[in-house]
Amino acid sequence: MTDFHYDADYNVQGEPSEMCHRNASDAHPKNIGYYGDYKCDSPKLLIKHALTNAQIILPNPELILWTGDNVPHINNYDNDYTVSAINTTTNMINSFFNNTVVLPVFGNHDYAPANNFPDDSSIVYFKVFNLWKHWIGESQRRTFIKAGYYVYKYSSNVTFLMLNTNLYYRFNTANFTDKTDPGGQFAFMETVLSEAERNNAIVHVVSHIAPGVFERSPSFTWMPNEYNKRFLNITVRYSKTIKWMIFGHHHTDTFHIVKDKSGDPVQVMLMAPAVTPWFSDLDGAGSNNPSFRIIEYDEKTWDYVDIKTYYVDLDKLNNNTATNWSLEYSMKDDYNLDSITPASMNSLLQKMKTDDDLFKKYINYNTVQWKPIMPEGKYRSAQLCSIEFPDLDEYNNCMPSDSNMNEIILSFLSFSVFILLV
Repeated sequence: MTDFHYDADYNVQGEPSEMCHRNASDAHPKNIGYYGDYKCDSPKLLIKHALTNAQIILPNPELILWTGDNVPHINNYDNDYTVSAINTTTNMINSFFNNTVVLPVFGNHDYAPANNFPDDSSIVYFKVFNLWKHWIGESQRRTFIKAGYYVYKYSSNVTFLMLNTNLYYRFNTANFTDKTDPGGQFAFMETVLSEAERNNAIVHVVSHIAPGVFERSPSFTWMPNEYNKRFLNITVRYSKTIKWMIFGHHHTDTFHIVKDKSGDPVQVMLMAPAVTPWFSDLDGAGSNNPSFRIIEYDEKTWDYVDIKTYYVDLDKLNNNTATNWSLEYSMKDDYNLDSITPASMNSLLQKMKTDDDLFKKYINYNTVQWKPIMPEGKYRSAQLCSIEFPDLDEYNNCMPSDSNMNEIILSFLSFSVFILLV
């Protein structure tokens, strides 16, 4: 699932314009939904409903990838609040999937102040490690306490590289000890990938923020160019070793194609949509229906077999508490794919450029059926250029000349992805 953004202060008599929080002076005259509101973050009831349905649909997942963001989109919270929110969501997952391996990472809101993850240890790293060490193992302490990342050896030839890409977020104003390689994470990536390459092993890369541009908001970047480019260069260099690349943060359902210098697709980055329905006021953005995703894979090759997204219509759930989550779409079937590979996803993208019906289908999935509207002009270009060009220079060249890259200094969203694997 993506983006819990658990808000303990959500109140059915709260004001949607104020994150559904209730104050004595502005109590909402009419109750809003018990399971959430499209303007606000997740009440506990919504997260519990998501986990309940995930357990019904897939009672015994092989693995859960949980890609962060447990704190709501609020200001003026401290690290005690952060750890408390992560503790609550951790306990909820434990209560539903206590016999499942869970591999979590930080989202950019999982720190106080939001986004400002340091590269030289902190009390949050220490406390959250103690919450998660029963999943990830005591041996991951050193890098986790240092900068919030770790490696998990799943089997003799399969490794999960669990990164803290919040270090590269352009709204991170922490005073790094090493600005060229915060936390030594790039060097760590290359060490893990180089060893796996020598041993002909598989590495899955999992994190919160992917390189590239937010597809719904023209020219809205996540990382400074130097970090963005270095991450992509590592991805291309070790593209034959890296199998999956799983991210969150967008709150939307999209993907990025990574190409080598010859222009051939060598990797696909998947961004899963969120559990929180929170409304982003970024240009071209909005809300989404709550969702989670199940990945089916070949146990020998770890190739994707299918990726299925489940969702609930929040309005229907609020009107009828018996509403269950249902299959929104199968990536393989609904996009008519023979396989889910960089090449096939690139072919899908090329078809979307000229096939409006196919592009409309993607747009429907992009917001998980929340008020899908076909984008036009620069907003259409932003969608397609974001998918094809996670490299910022190439994205800029792809966009119309009146949509040049801008440095928009806003404190943005965050996402957590909780992905069930079969």
